[in-house]
Amino acid sequence: MKFYSIFLRFLIANILFNLSFENSEFNPLKKKHGILNQLYNHTSEERNLFFIFLNIRHGARSPLFLKDKHNDMLGGKWNTKGDLTSVGIKQHYLIGQKHKERYSSFINEEYDPKEIKIYSTPFPRTIMSVTSELLGFYSNNTYSNNYSYSDIDLNENDIYDINNKIIPPVQLFSYNKIKNKFDRTFQNHFECTYMREQVKKNWEIPHDEINSLINNFYNEFSYALGKEFKSINLDLLKTPKYFDAVCDDILSLYFDKNNFYILKNLEKYGVNIDKMKEMCDDFLYKQFIYIRNGGISDNNPFISISPIIINIFNWMKVRADKNNNFACDYEEPKFVIYSGHDSTLFQMQTFLKECFNIQVEKTEFASTQLMELRKYGKKYYVEIYYNDKLKMNITLPEFEKQIKKNIFSESKINSLCNYEKINLWPIFLYLIIFALIISLIIQIYMIYNENKSGAENLKVVQIA
Repeated sequence: MKFYSIFLRFLIANILFNLSFENSEFNPLKKKHGILNQLYNHTSEERNLFFIFLNIRHGARSPLFLKDKHNDMLGGKWNTKGDLTSVGIKQHYLIGQKHKERYSSFINEEYDPKEIKIYSTPFPRTIMSVTSELLGFYSNNTYSNNYSYSDIDLNENDIYDINNKIIPPVQLFSYNKIKNKFDRTFQNHFECTYMREQVKKNWEIPHDEINSLINNFYNEFSYALGKEFKSINLDLLKTPKYFDAVCDDILSLYFDKNNFYILKNLEKYGVNIDKMKEMCDDFLYKQFIYIRNGGISDNNPFISISPIIINIFNWMKVRADKNNNFACDYEEPKFVIYSGHDSTLFQMQTFLKECFNIQVEKTEFASTQLMELRKYGKKYYVEIYYNDKLKMNITLPEFEKQIKKNIFSESKINSLCNYEKINLWPIFLYLIIFALIISLIIQIYMIYNENKSGAENLKVVQIA
């Protein structure tokens, strides 16, 4: 009798605790965002984790704009444009190590194709970035955050030689191949008529904040840049597109150990290199808001993000439903990784801002965005992190309500991007070529028959 009394008291206490937990000051979901960062490192909560979506920007890379195949405007030398550098490789390797520690009890130590799915845009830098992440995740080596990039024994050969590694296959999203399907993700504005025209128009519109930043940069650094780099056109430096190219070089040089000395030489003119880099980061941030994103309230983020955000919700919903029904046959992945660009992270942030009013932050090299589905008590919560900081937590039903309220339908995207229009010119051209080939074959056949008939008539005459 005494045992049943103790058990009953324990059961009542447990029920009361669960009912009061949600409104308690100890509930991590009720704390302010600045404190919620502690939850990111709280591994004891992993037993309540059901799904992870990881959206990454590729690591440090070589410039996108090169005067020739190997040289940028500031004198840096590169193998090719837009390639992941050794620093970019190590950035994502360290991130993979951190995620391995965080999810050690949720994801198996060895790769299981049922658990994890990996997607990437079809560029070497994004493929190599997610491969570096996976090498860190499945590696037996450990490096603390106190290590510098040079302390890690990892280079391009380790990335390319993945046949000997336990690395899952990476599924590439080629915009051209999946353009007419709604399961496409993160629309490339070059493939969408509406987005392409919007971005082109915004490059031509003056933007006060962008022009002010460029002028401040020019006033502070143009003298040093003009003295050190004769190839820079200081008159063009005040134009957004040229300034964009110069900043792209600066950011690539800043993160490259072989070329950093080029920026270091500017210190003799009193240049603060960190401040220069920071102003370039600010420019790219404003450029996305006012130009590449088509304006903060424009349709571009919704065209780009609507298809993938629905997939993310469906993955979460299925795992939650099966857990409620005590099902063990999970066919959906537990961990989905998408490797993309600054545009993919920025547009996702912008979409979420419109849905949940969360702040849009800069998308520097190797930035990450995590979406986790967790269960506290009887409720499922979606928690969104950006570069390790918890930005938002919301119940799964409320998450569904807001995203479905803001997404664009497949028909609307098709209409805006002109995907519904079929280009008949290639078909017409193929038909003409086919008709010419058939006509040529017929003529050859007729000439052959005529020659054959003439030869037979000549033979008859000779016999006669």
